[in-house]
Amino acid sequence: MRRRIDTTGVFALLVLGGMARAQPPADPFTLPPTTLPAPAAPDPDALRAMIREELKAEQKKAAEGNRFDLRSIFQHGFVAETEDKSFRFHFGGRFDYDNAWFTQDSNLLIGSGPGTRIQDGTELRRARLKADGRVWDFIDFVAEVNFATIQEIPNTDVSTVPVGSVGLSAFNLAFRDLPVGNLRVGFFKAPYGLERYTSANVLYYMERSSIFDTFFNPNNLQSGLQFFDSYLDDRVTLNTTVTRVGSQTLNSFGFMAEDGLYAAGARVTGLPIYEDDGRVLMHLGLNYFCQGLSEHSFALANRMPLRGGAGSTLVPSLLRTGTFFSPNGGMIVDAEWAVVYGPFSMSAEYAVAAVNDVFDKFDGVRFSGPRGNANYSAWYVEGGYFLTPGDHRRYDKANGIWDRTIPVENVYLVRDDGGNWCHGTGAVQLVARLTYLDLTSGSPVLTPTSGGARAGTQRDVTLGVNWYLNPQTVFMVNYVWSRVNSVVSGASGDIHGLGVRMHFDF
Repeated sequence: MRRRIDTTGVFALLVLGGMARAQPPADPFTLPPTTLPAPAAPDPDALRAMIREELKAEQKKAAEGNRFDLRSIFQHGFVAETEDKSFRFHFGGRFDYDNAWFTQDSNLLIGSGPGTRIQDGTELRRARLKADGRVWDFIDFVAEVNFATIQEIPNTDVSTVPVGSVGLSAFNLAFRDLPVGNLRVGFFKAPYGLERYTSANVLYYMERSSIFDTFFNPNNLQSGLQFFDSYLDDRVTLNTTVTRVGSQTLNSFGFMAEDGLYAAGARVTGLPIYEDDGRVLMHLGLNYFCQGLSEHSFALANRMPLRGGAGSTLVPSLLRTGTFFSPNGGMIVDAEWAVVYGPFSMSAEYAVAAVNDVFDKFDGVRFSGPRGNANYSAWYVEGGYFLTPGDHRRYDKANGIWDRTIPVENVYLVRDDGGNWCHGTGAVQLVARLTYLDLTSGSPVLTPTSGGARAGTQRDVTLGVNWYLNPQTVFMVNYVWSRVNSVVSGASGDIHGLGVRMHFDF
């Protein structure tokens, strides 16, 4: 909205100037004044300068007033912003409503003990409310509350996060355009891995791969500093972090307390090919992440990439290394590759996790039972194809991640003036993914000696179809076949699952 400039002061100056310049007509019946001198005419340059200053003052006042005039728009959610976008506020949220059904071989050793089975179920996989935006041109903020915190914590222990508890998934400030780039401070998702750093709002599968679940998920949310920037017209991105971590001390409100428990890492991405506004591209990325070990211990585990409930009881581990100890930290190296060619897209990641100088026991002072070094690996390859003309996978150049799918045509069903039904189809996509995880290391292999899930390898095949009604509403169907090869003789086998999701964000 444009504000009218108040020209009252300027008009007064003009009137005064005119009065000073005007000469009254001579009156033959009036004697000329003899006591007061005639007023001197003002300097024209000085008068013009006064008028210019008054105009500038009024324009500045009007501009500052317009700065806080918010206009409301719908941009993948409710947004209110000023005309110059120096203030912007978005209020929204998301939920994923899932249903899943499973069958499994009876001889499998999974979960906490023999005989554990994955159960059919219904769940709200995510239920969040969010406020984010920008203030004073350069400070971005995010405040997101999670009502499904049981889903977001490491799969080895859920005792610190009761089912139904409310927690935080992001609370931070980002200071942009500093001499060193951009700085984020607070509680945020660590920016490592193409699949991990991409928002769950735009992922093609109901769950991420084994790389995330096993290596990154225990420290998915971190508290500290993040430096980030993009270069060469957003063809190159850089992220670095220095944070506190610790799955055993992380609770649903992000409190972390353990002396010397820190993590650091870096992610670099590049676009050697980027054409036709992202309809043709190639993405490359490399990540390095190292961290201290809470209480000098580590325990890796992995679940099926499909869920019908929450917590370790309803979503049991299929593989588990058990708990071992090291005076050193752990590290992860992850490589990324992706291409988009019109309606077809494909991506892959390969990650290695390592811990040196592993021991069986730690009494708080001494380590005992040396077991050498531990080395684990995981990878996935996935592809998708849009059946609807014109649709393609979208890419966020500034952050080096996947972006929201926006259908060329949304789903609608209306009558025209002639009484005929008209309809839109939305976007329809077929997807497929193969994942592999190797949690065997050491001689003998590092594994629990009793109970349910043990060390081994896991292969998952996921086939799916996604129907995008519009950019906010998606129906997903995933069929998953998981093959577990346990180090325990006779405990290997298959699990089959079918999942359906309704996703909505605003």
